[in-house]
Amino acid sequence: MAIGDELVGGFTLDTNSHWLAERLRLLGFPVKRITAIRDRPQEIVDQVRRELVDDEVTMVFCSGGLGPTPDDRTFSALADALGRELTVWEETRARIERRVQRMHEAGLLDSPEVTEGNLRMARIPAGPAYVFKNRRGMAPGVVYEANGKRIFVLPGVPLEMKGIFTEELEPQFLSEGSAATVRELRFTFAVEARFYPLMKELEQSFPDVSVGSYPNFETKELVIRCLGADPKRVDDVIEIVRRRSAQLGMAVAKPAASA
Repeated sequence: MAIGDELVGGFTLDTNSHWLAERLRLLGFPVKRITAIRDRPQEIVDQVRRELVDDEVTMVFCSGGLGPTPDDRTFSALADALGRELTVWEETRARIERRVQRMHEAGLLDSPEVTEGNLRMARIPAGPAYVFKNRRGMAPGVVYEANGKRIFVLPGVPLEMKGIFTEELEPQFLSEGSAATVRELRFTFAVEARFYPLMKELEQSFPDVSVGSYPNFETKELVIRCLGADPKRVDDVIEIVRRRSAQLGMAVAKPAASA
């Protein structure tokens, strides 16, 4: 869940969600959906509650809205969604204080005093399961547990979000996943519609393997991508696609890729 008026308004490209979806897939935790919402407290509350009652969702990732300005409302909205009070997390407050002091000594800030804006970033919903440090900024990353799910709350600044995820979150919470197998075949000047009967057939005979077609009209290339948990099943599907496409007179432009 990406939070920010700048994302929904089309001012800023949501690269965080793309990065998280790819990283989670590689770690064995495929994403069900990606949602972008505005910095509106009730909209954040409503979306969090929708995720908490979805039986297919075990983890929720939120990014954005943790900064020092009044339009950063994620923590307060999350507190409402979880029915918890906002509290100053002392470890985060002390870390912010040290960072402000260092920035003042470096001439980046006029005063060594922690401002109200700085302090806002240390106010988080009570009862976190874990609070990440964030070595690149002031706003913490936080984990909550509710309704049998984990809610990961991360800063929207890409450098900070990626740092927390790779250095702290991933090794502590995502080490038990099993990545899916991905195979691709690439065709040049292939007609996507000609793959429809084959893809319908594969959908019936290999329900455990996802088969998708992705045309690129700029490069005139068509990618057939197969994804599944069992490498052998995925390889079987990609071989069927290779063989049937040859029968249709469509040659593979590039060898099968894996991920």
